Amino acid sequence: MQKFWYHSPVRFYRTIEELEDMTNPQNTQYYGHVKPYPLEVNSYHRYLIPNYQNEVEDTDLSLFLIGDNVIQIPCEFGVSDGKLFRITFISSEEIQGHFEIRDSTGIAIFYSNCVRFTDSSMKDGRKYIRVATQCNYNRNLFSFADNKHDWIITNLPAYCMGEFDIDEDIKSAKTGNLGSTKINSAWIEENVSYKIRAEGDNNILSFIAVHSTNQDFYIDGTKRTRKEKPETTDFTNEITMKFSNMKDENGLNIIFDEDAALSDVFKKALATGELTAVYVYNSNYIIPTEHV
Repeated sequence: MQKFWYHSPVRFYRTIEELEDMTNPQNTQYYGHVKPYPLEVNSYHRYLIPNYQNEVEDTDLSLFLIGDNVIQIPCEFGVSDGKLFRITFISSEEIQGHFEIRDSTGIAIFYSNCVRFTDSSMKDGRKYIRVATQCNYNRNLFSFADNKHDWIITNLPAYCMGEFDIDEDIKSAKTGNLGSTKINSAWIEENVSYKIRAEGDNNILSFIAVHSTNQDFYIDGTKRTRKEKPETTDFTNEITMKFSNMKDENGLNIIFDEDAALSDVFKKALATGELTAVYVYNSNYIIPTEHV
């Protein structure tokens, strides 16, 4: 039984039964336990937790990846009024499995679909695109109490191949009897296309289709607007989607401040002149370092 649509590449459910419920179309897709969703290694990822059965009794939570081994993953949680609203994590190892969020007693209280941390770098230096978005498609299902930090920040299995073009709208008029034409006004817009490796998975297609319709959608740090919905089939391996850049009043691209969005998971630190120790702000201990 599917209780709600959950447009996210990585989905956290309260029970393993919800995750493995094959009456939920989102669980029967290509990415899942059959094929892990690719997450960029050595990159921060933030996902929002639906505001449904997301109560937690304590804030001493941990994140584990359950695969060939059980590995604890560095993470930070966003908890407010006894509810878990977001999770931020990173891995420096190329590993795979499904996530478990555990409480202070070691009991799993949330489960995710299968993921794989991977290096997406191509020989020419291209990497998976990085997206930032808010869950505006359902304001009752996701929290926006902390608008500064309530973002999904992650990667999509898509590449920028350097394909761009210009849309134009020109209004012209004839100039007297000289048999020539002049341009009265012109409008142009720059577009960029991305190749998305969907591999037949509608979770990826629905995520980008839904989130690219809101006014807060960024690709590789730049605010973009979807130009058209791609034509897909049930087993589309790769699709191309076109986006235009949004500009501010000065004609500059609008840039996403990822450091500000993730500022809640970092602690301020001060190092000595020789960079031999890091003094953690507002705490009574230091972290010794050999070299920085």
